[in-house]
Amino acid sequence: MQNFPSTFKNNVIDNYGETGYKWLDDLDDTVRFLSAKWNLTNLADFPNLTFNYVVSALRGEVPVVLKVGMEYDLLKREASVLTFFKNHGAVDLIDSCDGALLLKKCSPGYSLMNFFPHNEKKSVEVVADVIKNLRLASNKQKDFSYFVPLNNILKDLQRPSNVEKKYLDKARRFAEFLLKTSREKAAMHGDLHHDNVIYDESENRWKIIDPFGVVGDPVYEFASFMINPIDKIWKRTDAVLLVEERVRMFSQIAGIDPVRLKQWTFVKAVLCLIWTEKTENQDRIELVKLFDKVI
Repeated sequence: MQNFPSTFKNNVIDNYGETGYKWLDDLDDTVRFLSAKWNLTNLADFPNLTFNYVVSALRGEVPVVLKVGMEYDLLKREASVLTFFKNHGAVDLIDSCDGALLLKKCSPGYSLMNFFPHNEKKSVEVVADVIKNLRLASNKQKDFSYFVPLNNILKDLQRPSNVEKKYLDKARRFAEFLLKTSREKAAMHGDLHHDNVIYDESENRWKIIDPFGVVGDPVYEFASFMINPIDKIWKRTDAVLLVEERVRMFSQIAGIDPVRLKQWTFVKAVLCLIWTEKTENQDRIELVKLFDKVI
């Protein structure tokens, strides 16, 4: 096994155990096979790897990105979601196979993290515009069969968990109310945080990467941005004010009910805590505490 970044390696092993260890052990061979299959050269790891192995490369003279993951079904759905949002702000999918995606690389490819926290207004405006473009695809197409229903995701609030009861109860109460009162249904990225919105200079537009694919109440789409960057936002002395300002701006720019946005954001924060129980997730614990103060 090569010297992978410790966070990436630990995430894979903590979540997948021996299966994850074997996947990491075989990863060099997997990448060599895919490089030959797609004629890739000049491979270079991306920084901040989490659960998938992502590298930049060249295919001939075309800059591309190779994404390799353990969960074939997730990557298959990601390919379908990228195709759904094609021409509406999604990064271009070139090809796919079991456990891997080949994508066109956006250049210079910087993300909205470049604007945190000194230009929150710019970030909010970009995200609101990106979501508006995604909604255009949702309005044109009605086949949401490969998107995960939002109510299925919310079932994770009911599973056994170490999350404090007061937070779970609050998130469950909000989720029940939000589902009952939802009047719209939209196909969504599902995890639209700062690092998943990147700039493509060749088209002079911001594009989405790494979609999860969720269908349901469109306000949920804003929640991932609201809680991010997870490892930084809660550490700020002005964290509550920063969050309240995001709510105010989204309410004005995108016409969102601020209370509904706060409730979905708290639900998403609790879900993120549940999803990362097997890892070092102190950031998620502090995040839930922060948004408990906001709502």
